Amino acid sequence: MLYKLLRPILFLFDPECVHNILIYLLSLVPVRWILSLLYYYENPALEKTLLGITFKNPVGLAAGFDKNAKALLAWQALGFGFIEVGTVTPRPQFGNPKPRLFRLQKEKALVNCMGFNNDGVERVLERIQKAKPGLHIPVGLNIGKNKETPLEQAADDYVFCIKKANLYVDFFVVNISSPNTPELRRLQEPSYFKHLLECIKHVSQKPLFIKISPDIAQKDLEDMIHIAQELNIAGFVATNTMVVAQGGMSGAPLEEKSTALLKRLKELSKDLVLIGVGGIFSEHDALRKFNAGADLIELYTGFIFQGPSLISRIHRSNKKP
Repeated sequence: MLYKLLRPILFLFDPECVHNILIYLLSLVPVRWILSLLYYYENPALEKTLLGITFKNPVGLAAGFDKNAKALLAWQALGFGFIEVGTVTPRPQFGNPKPRLFRLQKEKALVNCMGFNNDGVERVLERIQKAKPGLHIPVGLNIGKNKETPLEQAADDYVFCIKKANLYVDFFVVNISSPNTPELRRLQEPSYFKHLLECIKHVSQKPLFIKISPDIAQKDLEDMIHIAQELNIAGFVATNTMVVAQGGMSGAPLEEKSTALLKRLKELSKDLVLIGVGGIFSEHDALRKFNAGADLIELYTGFIFQGPSLISRIHRSNKKP
């Protein structure tokens, strides 16, 4: 109810500015305490263990929301079962020029052309280390390449991030599907993809997930699954944003496409762990993801439009996903 009153006011202002202010407020201890009282819900029946990692519940925060790990304890207080930080790159980068985040209220969508703006992997890991003593849910790190790194050397950037983060996170998500970094999606092509996975598999001490595009061609999808199984990759995050003229679109328009791809992934890769993300605005949307084959789900745009109560509503409606 509180968020429904605040949302019309928040939506009057620039989306990125509002986002940054909210991240700052969420980093404050009194705010976390209040949020926990208002929204936290725990049910032991929701707990599940995958890949040796225990998740208190299967609902996580998607990458991009707290990319610099500034409010980790707040997400735990709200009832998320895990957090995906990032995308981070080896070196800090500003990203694309502003404005680069657009809110489409009628469509219940966001369009972003952020361009992997982040503080760099080392600074982000410092924040994760600082939060760890009070953090009791898994943290995944979404990793990418710096904009100026040539495609032929992209693997070096991913390897760098993994080596730095091995001791501090629970799993990695390899982002090769953002539409906002030039040529990045070419890393989904079989030749680039296999080389990249061979490089990072050699250095990673934690489970590896691949975040894929909802626009991926069927043949490329089949090739990626085959290579992932061959190299014992943990699973996939399905999906990233879909390509539009201004950048990448997330939210309600993505739901059907991302769920269909998730279902196809499940059919082709029954032994891989799948994280479903894209267009989850309700308990029904979450259930569709689970029924399509998701072991875990993540929220982003739906969380912005529906507010923190969405988390506990999903928990209460899915006693045992």
